[in-house]
Amino acid sequence: MSVSSELHKLWKLASDPDFRARKRQVKAFRAAHGRGTPERYDGLNAGDVVLDVGGYHGDWAARMTELYGVVVHAFEPHPRFAEMMAERFTGRADVHVHDFAIGAEAGTLALSDDENASSALVQSGAQVTGAVLPVEDVFDELELAEVKVIKMNIEGGEYDLLPALIDTGLMARVDRLTVQFHNYDAGQVDARDAIREGLSRTHDCVWEYPFIWEEWARKG
Repeated sequence: MSVSSELHKLWKLASDPDFRARKRQVKAFRAAHGRGTPERYDGLNAGDVVLDVGGYHGDWAARMTELYGVVVHAFEPHPRFAEMMAERFTGRADVHVHDFAIGAEAGTLALSDDENASSALVQSGAQVTGAVLPVEDVFDELELAEVKVIKMNIEGGEYDLLPALIDTGLMARVDRLTVQFHNYDAGQVDARDAIREGLSRTHDCVWEYPFIWEEWARKG
């Protein structure tokens, strides 16, 4: 880290209460769940179906198969990342790579090309195009009657996909949801609140670190 960036960080800590609060939340999250994507799921068994929504390079999918012996469907609309995952899991029967996003409706995404921060909501720099398929059609095509875990990290796409899962009733088929909400603009604070209210009809929030990670478990 450069001297200038370190000084900027110290200045933010001293002058910005929101920055300090977020730093505390990040520290608390890491103490409870580690530095990476959450991966501890009590009761997850071999053969259970898990969705990796925002597969990136496939690291989380690989860990789930190693730890629990589950079957993973990984969704990744970024062409380069999807190709990398397809090559990585060639010949594997326990990881299925789908080179598209899932959302409320069919369409295309213009994605910023920024590694794991690639997003349809950030329109700067190089861009690539990805496909979106309706989540109802995907659940039907893959015969997803019961999903044990959805891990969702899709750089703002959660504000389209989660309402679709709730409104179609598909969320009731999901045992647990681990989601990272993103905060690109002030309106997404209210959007997250509305989604959480919808989730609360079928699920309970087990833990939350706002705009870092949170987990929901199906009621009953």
